[in-house]
Amino acid sequence: MTGPLSVSLCGSDKVGKTTGLAWLAASAPGSHLAGPIDQWHPGWAAVAGQDFGQWWFAGSSTAEHVELVMTSHVARRAGSGQWAWEDRGEPMLLAACAATCVIKDGLPVADALAKVTALAARWPAEPRRQLHVLLRHTDQGPDAEARLALERDSRPPGRWYADYQHALAAVLDLQATAGAYDVVVVRGQKPVLEVQREVRAALIARDVPVRALPQDTPRRVWALGGLSESGKSTVGELLAAEHGATRLKIGWLLQGAAMRAGVADPYSWSPRVQAAHLVEEILLFSSANKAGTVSIESLHRDDSTAELRRLLGDICRVVYLDVTLEARGARTEESPAELAVRDEVKTARGAHRIIDRADVVLYNNGPLVALKLALPSVDTVRASAEPSRWVPTTSVAWLEQARELLVGEHTALLMATGTTGSARWRPGWSDLDLLLVADELPLEWLRSVPGSLPDPGVKVGLTMHTTAEVEGGRVPPRIVHSLRTAADGTGVLYQRAGYRPPCPSSAADDQAARGDLGVVLMTTRRLLAAPRPDVRALHKHMVLLAKTLVRADGVNLDDSDAVLATFLGRYPDICGASGAAVADLTVEAMAELAGAEHPDPTALQRLLVAVSATVALSDSLTDAVLRRLP
Repeated sequence: MTGPLSVSLCGSDKVGKTTGLAWLAASAPGSHLAGPIDQWHPGWAAVAGQDFGQWWFAGSSTAEHVELVMTSHVARRAGSGQWAWEDRGEPMLLAACAATCVIKDGLPVADALAKVTALAARWPAEPRRQLHVLLRHTDQGPDAEARLALERDSRPPGRWYADYQHALAAVLDLQATAGAYDVVVVRGQKPVLEVQREVRAALIARDVPVRALPQDTPRRVWALGGLSESGKSTVGELLAAEHGATRLKIGWLLQGAAMRAGVADPYSWSPRVQAAHLVEEILLFSSANKAGTVSIESLHRDDSTAELRRLLGDICRVVYLDVTLEARGARTEESPAELAVRDEVKTARGAHRIIDRADVVLYNNGPLVALKLALPSVDTVRASAEPSRWVPTTSVAWLEQARELLVGEHTALLMATGTTGSARWRPGWSDLDLLLVADELPLEWLRSVPGSLPDPGVKVGLTMHTTAEVEGGRVPPRIVHSLRTAADGTGVLYQRAGYRPPCPSSAADDQAARGDLGVVLMTTRRLLAAPRPDVRALHKHMVLLAKTLVRADGVNLDDSDAVLATFLGRYPDICGASGAAVADLTVEAMAELAGAEHPDPTALQRLLVAVSATVALSDSLTDAVLRRLP
């Protein structure tokens, strides 16, 4: 950058100009946040003492209005540093004056803009390089722009305000078409973080030395708040140990930001500026360390928390621990008076009000086990939309009877799982498997309803979980996989209106399956050791082991034959020295063998060898990677 520079953010009301500027200034040490023009002229204080809206829209002439606006801009420019950030630059100031002129003088938009532009020429500001960024709510035209500006304002519009927003949107559109703005960014539904990233990229492309935001953004930022001894550290430790979060302290992050900015005390920053620096540090740290999930502690100010939440958007989840004074006192060796002093300091900063901004409130008054069981529910990821309708193609009549019997007022979800209801279901071979999720499953219901399911002549497996268990992840791996398929409607026989079941990720599915691998290996060895081998069970366990191993390699398959074909294709030498003995045991032959009433002894021996080799594979795969020290 050479010579003086002013960069402005412009746009309709509630589009994020002030927030965006604070964050931009935080990314550029040595720059000057010049702010809005009403900080640069005493005339604003004089008119603010009156009915400001009356003065702005009716009491002043257009010439008087333009004079105050432009002389304020001249003063701001004269007092700005070498590199300044302006809240509403010169084109935007002209737009505001023109929109007011439309109301004052009843002129068409183009005529009003021409009038105020001519008047403003009497007060030229200090010449310097200028870049003007226009933030737009939408690209759907001025009417939509004005409507969104009004909708995003929590205050009801005053006598002239709605008309002003419509006029302003029309002027901005006219200016943008004429090229008055160097950069145009449409906010839409983007979080502030994405808008900031787009603005910075555009400025960097124009040789403005702002720091680029990392492209890698953490999936989740947990922000933990609560009074002293409420359990914030415990939750931070649990998120790190059991949920893969990187645990960070806000004080440490802010100290790093202060060193980067050359500031002695980061707590001297305003809440908006402090939050901008904090977010910057979180993004830089998480990108450098490939941290997909981050927890930060401890939130002590409600105003800074609000700014943090606004900047990060939906990736940020504020968790507040609400604990009684008695419970907190029991967790510390401090005297009640000492605890009260700490509480007083934190409540003076608004720490207790964070509960009103929290996404999750944990009432941490009970034992540690209650907290451990509840914590997984705070990060439940759900399907984003209603699933498409699924229609079974097999066992249709029985599934309809089951649906009529099992669905009641407390039912949230009923699914056909595995091959049930699909074309892959095999008569005389496959089971009928159902998953029922209900708000409650009382003993009386359990003792009466499931047992009255009609007898289909095959084995029926009914898995039942409460909604709380499903939310908290207290389900076996096969249910984790079933919940993934529910996202697109596969297998869903009933889903309560408004209910969104958890939608585990592919990584969670893989992790759950591998976490259960020890149980599957143990059960498979029991089957291998049985005096009378259960061929069907052996085949199913080999499929389950194969599915777990290929899924860990990123291959997600459900069809048993496809799983075994992929598995044997990846591990053709699975049987080692016995390979020749099982070479003829194809996927089709294994399926035929498992369904035979009197299996051929030679083929059965081949199957036993293949299953045994599959059981041993996890050890050989580990040994190929791991070299233990003596």
